[in-house]
Amino acid sequence: MKYVEIAVGSPRNRGTLVERSELHRYIPTDGNALYRSVYLYDEDAKKYADSKGTLKGYHGKRGIDNVLIDIDRQDNSDEYTLKQLRSTLAHLKVLEVLDESIQCYFSGTGYHIVITNKVFNFQSSGSLPYQVKQTMSSIFDGIDASIYMRSGIYRVAHTKNQKTGLYKIPITLNEAYNSTYEEIYKLAKDSRIEYPYELLDGDCELEGYICVDVPKIGQQGKVSEPTKVVPCVQTMLRNGPVSGSRHNTLLRIASYLKRNGIPSEYAKAVLLHWNNNVLNEESIIEKTESVYNGNYMYSCQDVLMKEHCQTKCIYFKNKNYHINVKDADTLQKEYEERLETNFRGRTIPLSDMFGLHGFDTQIYPGELVTIFGPTGSNKTTLAQNLALGVDFKNDRINRDWQIPTLFLSLELSAWYMHRRHLQIVSGLSKEEVNDNYKEIYKQHADELRHLQIQTVSPTLTSIQDKIKELNPYCVVVDYIDLVETPRDIKGEYEQIKYISHNLSNMAVNLDVIIIQISQVSREYSRNDILDLYAGKGSGAIENASRKVIGLNGQANTNVKHVNMYKNTDGELFDVEVEWRESFRLRRV
Repeated sequence: MKYVEIAVGSPRNRGTLVERSELHRYIPTDGNALYRSVYLYDEDAKKYADSKGTLKGYHGKRGIDNVLIDIDRQDNSDEYTLKQLRSTLAHLKVLEVLDESIQCYFSGTGYHIVITNKVFNFQSSGSLPYQVKQTMSSIFDGIDASIYMRSGIYRVAHTKNQKTGLYKIPITLNEAYNSTYEEIYKLAKDSRIEYPYELLDGDCELEGYICVDVPKIGQQGKVSEPTKVVPCVQTMLRNGPVSGSRHNTLLRIASYLKRNGIPSEYAKAVLLHWNNNVLNEESIIEKTESVYNGNYMYSCQDVLMKEHCQTKCIYFKNKNYHINVKDADTLQKEYEERLETNFRGRTIPLSDMFGLHGFDTQIYPGELVTIFGPTGSNKTTLAQNLALGVDFKNDRINRDWQIPTLFLSLELSAWYMHRRHLQIVSGLSKEEVNDNYKEIYKQHADELRHLQIQTVSPTLTSIQDKIKELNPYCVVVDYIDLVETPRDIKGEYEQIKYISHNLSNMAVNLDVIIIQISQVSREYSRNDILDLYAGKGSGAIENASRKVIGLNGQANTNVKHVNMYKNTDGELFDVEVEWRESFRLRRV
């Protein structure tokens, strides 16, 4: 067993087997990540992967060189995660596992503990993943056992975590026990490629814990599989609970079972089997019941569904469970509209508004756009200026750029928002508007009639209903942290992910522009310079958004940088704008 499966850049880029001794040669020099399989493979597996380009469907022997314990941060604090590492190390001490048998790593978010197989003496077999999973679950209560699946994969040391910008680095046991998480974070800013590794050794200390009762699976006869295939759901069921998307996957499977008339008690049984003791059983039952009692529906445009989409799906022609199907003639007409009119009257022409000559940057119907920045960075002000059609270069209002807009102001009162709108269109200060508000409104009423404001914190369902009722071309959600989510969606990241992905689906399905405003994450709150990963739940926001705009600059300065960090259909840009007492922004 001398081969490992690797994936360069992303876990999805897998299917290549290389010799384990050559693994270091594949570490990217451009900051990309490198992943390797939990298990080792022989020549038969190598031939299989070379011929098929994948190890999917391979049920031959697997071996293992090191057993990894994954201590994932998830929604926990950095302090708690570090305590979990120390608690696990202490448990290994109790089990009489020697220091020279383990190596600790900071993963870029959490921690990995690598234990040499010399401590266990697992033997190569087709049932090895089951043995490892059951063994580790029996030794370590509450461990994330999904890593031990047949397809288990993890990031190699000295490669960068793209979400945090930190490297996976080895750390000594002394550093694990005595360093603060801030000190470890500081170490992880570099790859630590020169770390002096020592050869791990062991003497079968935990061999007695190995699970020997492996279920016997006899040769089955020919089975006729269903002809009506929904690959995304089948794949989710087959893969089991995958770390990082377990709860979201569960919701989608449960929703699918409900829509197909499966009684809740049978859905629970299916999902408990799917879970395979990874998640808490009470959590499985609670979430399944919440789906059956609620209105969870996920279309073919959902990010997780799209990830597993295949042409053999019975819904592939439709690409949606509930939205009207569009044939080629309809799509051709929409394409002609895009080319001939550029959806005139339904877009936000960013490049024109900022005076960016030679750029073609528009916000189109069907796009989710995220604006993020620290407190005091004028996020709401920028959204208001966009909604009012401000020509930032020439310091005026362009009525041609105004489109019907619903502004969900969940932080600021309606009258306050209205006064700011009056200031922006008139170019006057607060005091000047307050002194002559009736006359100013008479003069500028036509420049405000396309705006509607709601200040009650909505649910995603109520947002959708309001869009159908009012038929705006643009919806601004200020800000997404205040949108209500189901009680079973726990933790900041999962809530933002849930909101962003559903707003993205809503934008596509209802053919509107949705602009969501978000705060920066705690780690960036004191930074003057932001990047794509600065927003709360940055990974979720990045995946769901077609465009991501960041506002850089200190709260006590009037000049801000407007940075386009992501643009799936156009150029990126960086412009400076100046805040003034009128709240009308002007390009510097």
